[in-house]
Parts: sequence; structure tokens; C-alpha cells
Amino acid sequence: MTRSPSSVLVVGGGVVGLACAHYLGEAGLKVTVLERDRIGSGASRGNAGEVCPDLVEPLGAPGVAAKALTGLFRPASPLWINPVPSLPLLRFLARLGLNSTARRYGAGATSLAALAEDTFALFEELEALGVDGKAEKDGFLFAYPSDQDAAHGLAGFRRLGAPVEAEGLLRGAALAELEPALGPAARAGFLVERQWSLDPGQFVDALADRLRRDGAELVEGGRVTTVRESPGRVEVRTTAGTYSADAVVIAAGVWSREVCRSLGVRIDLAPGKGYSFSVPAEPLPRRLVHLGTAKAVLTPLGKAVRVAGTMEFDRDPDHFRQRRVDALVAAARPYLPGAGWDRREQEWMGPRPMTPDGLPLIGPVPGHPAVLLATGHNMLGLMLAPATGRLVAGLLTGRADPELAARFAAGRATGRAR
Repeated sequence: MTRSPSSVLVVGGGVVGLACAHYLGEAGLKVTVLERDRIGSGASRGNAGEVCPDLVEPLGAPGVAAKALTGLFRPASPLWINPVPSLPLLRFLARLGLNSTARRYGAGATSLAALAEDTFALFEELEALGVDGKAEKDGFLFAYPSDQDAAHGLAGFRRLGAPVEAEGLLRGAALAELEPALGPAARAGFLVERQWSLDPGQFVDALADRLRRDGAELVEGGRVTTVRESPGRVEVRTTAGTYSADAVVIAAGVWSREVCRSLGVRIDLAPGKGYSFSVPAEPLPRRLVHLGTAKAVLTPLGKAVRVAGTMEFDRDPDHFRQRRVDALVAAARPYLPGAGWDRREQEWMGPRPMTPDGLPLIGPVPGHPAVLLATGHNMLGLMLAPATGRLVAGLLTGRADPELAARFAAGRATGRAR
């Protein structure tokens, strides 16, 4: 933009959109958030609540394409693709495969680590402002069914430079002492120190409350129908009314595709749907537990455990499949014998916005300098929300780190809409 804006519309009231609104407000801009449903809907509320900047990596690790093909016709597979043909989804998966090389995976992990570098400090600053997700800061336990599986997982995290406890692998009595809630299916594991877990719903609600106190306008039930630009102004038409500002930030998760389509722009995003539910357990896990080969996460929240996991690629971002919950139950049950598996509550599905290279899209839409994207965070939206908000505010005020901004430029995954 040729001048700094004084007002901005944020399309999307999930955790990324709210974080953008917070940092834009701190920069002195008048902010209005437009949410298609209710604040925090979509992928923001029912996730595992992980804040783990030392563990960031793209989905497209070497071998992920083969795993996807293996699970194509197995609905219980942790990574499942709907076999019903969809050209956009097939195009996305082909590009995901092309990005699943050791070189591109390594470069992607480096870029994500650069964006996540100040994550703990940013969350602490938000805590000081009353934006509190009741974070637990005791690290994550990774549990596996065998020494071999645990050793393989440990080696991978050490390559990422994760702060693994010096003792390395934990077995038998040592693992049971660290986490008494785990059952006999967990035979080996390791502790990654310093990582946080929090209640994502509580965090989103606290952030929304803070925005309202700071004077931001939050509009719910405002599904965007059209975005139109005129000299020095951008107009957004929604089902709740028409709004205009100097600039627009599109942070609508996977629905950013539809918003950008009204600008004649195609975004290469796909919904990677995750599922979760809550169960009572006695005892509760002491900290967040990753079930390595089961591809599930156990997060203690209050008096229950949130069980989250799976990756489902499907052209319909809103379709809930009960069999995916059933598969998650089957995978996690042997590890947590004290859970009331038949007393599940809060069954949830959220469509995470996935990009072919595993990196978010943060920056101006090509050809539309007053319209910025802040989407495509894959499975890292909660954790990367504050860093994204800070970067977006920097881009609109001319204070962003150009090298960091270049890593996530939106133009790499956009094109002309057909």
C-alpha cells in the first residue's frame, strides 16, 4: 500500500483473525471483525491446544504421499482421503506430494521455526493482558507401543532441535511413574520439555473479550458474499450488512477460498479435517500426551480429557463423519484405560486450512495490495496466531521484517480463479 491505513476489516473470527485484530488494534487501527458463524467457530475451538514452537514441521514430510495412498480406502486410517473424485483436491494432493521431499521439508521446518521463534513471549504478553487459556507449561509426553517406535520418534525430534529430556527413552516403571494414567499399550516414550498446552476455547473467548474492551467491533453471522476495491477503499458485503475500510485481512481459514474468489483469485487450500471429543478419566493425565503411532493427542482440560487427532482430506469442509470419531476411540482406548469411552461429549470436527507446502499464506493478495491473506496455517493455527497477527500488523504499517514476510508470501499459492 502507498499509505498506512487507519481502518481495517478482518474477515474471520477464528483464533488467527482475532490475533490479527489484536495487533492491528495495538498499532492504532480501527478494527472490525466479520465472522460467518460465531466467534471461534471452525478449527479454532476443538483442537488439542498445543503451543509447541520447538516441534513445528510441515505436513509434507518425506513419505507422506505413500501413507496417504495406503490409507485411501481405509476410513480408520489416521490420514484418510475421500476417494470420491474432486479436481481441486487432486491438484492439492499432487502438489503436496511434490513438496514432500527432504529438502523442501527441511526448508519448511526452518521457515516455521522462524515465524514461531517468539511464540512463548507473545503468549505471555497476552496472558498479562488477561488473555488466559490456563496454559500448562510442563512439556509433552510422547508414548509409543514399542522401544523401536519411540526411538524413531525421538530421533526425529532431536533432528528438529527439540528440548528432549536428557534421560532420553523412558520404559516400563519410569514411564508409568511419569504418567500413571497410561495403560500397558504405552511401553516406551520420552518427554519434550517447555512445551505448553491450553484450553483453545477459553483462549479464543478471552481474546474476543479483550478486543471488545479495546474498542474493536466483532460481527457474528456475517458471511462474506463479495469483496470490492475502489481507490483508497475496500468494501466487504456480508449477510449482516456492508462494511468498508482502508484495508482488509482475510483470515477465514479454509473459507478464505470463497472470499478470494469474489476478487477473481484462486487460493490453493484444502480442508484437512480434524476430530476431537472429551471423556471423563480417572486418573487424568498429568500433561498433554502424544500417542505417537496412534496419531492421537490426549489433553487434560478441567475434569475431562480431550482426545484429538486424524487428518481427513475431503472436498466438503462441513461434513462430519462419525466413523472418524470411532476410529479415534479405537486408536486411543488402549492407552487410557481409566477413561469413560462410552461417555463421550463435545464430539467436534474442524476443517484446518492446509497448504501444499505446509506454510501459511501471510501477505498481500497479488494484484490487490489493500487485501492481505492470513490463512493456511495447517495444524498450527492456535500456536502461530500471535506471530501471524504481529506480522500482519507489521505488513500494514510498514514495520514487518522483509525476510520473514518473504517466506510466507501469499503469491506462491494463488492464481486466477476460473
